[in-house]
Amino acid sequence: MERKKDSFTGSRPVFTGSPSIVPGGFNLDVENQHFNKGDIIPIGTVATFDEQTRKVQILKTAEVVDIDSDDAKIVSLKVAEFFAPVFCIGDKVAKADAISGTYATAAQITNITKTKSTYVITLDKAITGLAKGNTLEEVIKDASDNAAERFTGKAVTIKDVEVEEFETAIDVCADTMQYALLERRVQKIPASQKDASGMALKGNPHVKLSQSY
Repeated sequence: MERKKDSFTGSRPVFTGSPSIVPGGFNLDVENQHFNKGDIIPIGTVATFDEQTRKVQILKTAEVVDIDSDDAKIVSLKVAEFFAPVFCIGDKVAKADAISGTYATAAQITNITKTKSTYVITLDKAITGLAKGNTLEEVIKDASDNAAERFTGKAVTIKDVEVEEFETAIDVCADTMQYALLERRVQKIPASQKDASGMALKGNPHVKLSQSY
């Protein structure tokens, strides 16, 4: 997949202006979340950060563009010019904003086939009610052994980041100041991650969202 690696000041900005960067520097949390070396975590991805461990986790999501008519376990996800999904084999996933049931019964990715323009996952079971246009989201186990969102986001990534073999440095924004993230230009953000107005992250109102193109 071709992509132009620009920051928020590049030829296709995803912020309406230059937002602030959380100082100090962070690394991608590869102990508690799985990634494939060489994957690109795109700018504008919802994230959370720990200032003690200096680690960042991201919200893995993708828009469903097709479900195989003969096998509903085969799901095609959106690949855009500037971003692609970053799921891994073994990740458990659910329909965003409709997460329910136990973690043990959540659908798991068993295979991923991707090209520059396609990204097809195979699940161990079909997801009831999943349809074209829905958002697929990674889930984790909560304290009651149920499937749940990984976190409530309080930041977004501030540039494209390529996953390295060992440590991967990653910067995040926790305050867009007078600016906003152009939500239509980034990976899908579930409604559960937004406040009641839909114009900011629920976990951090200082990260503002815009529906403008």
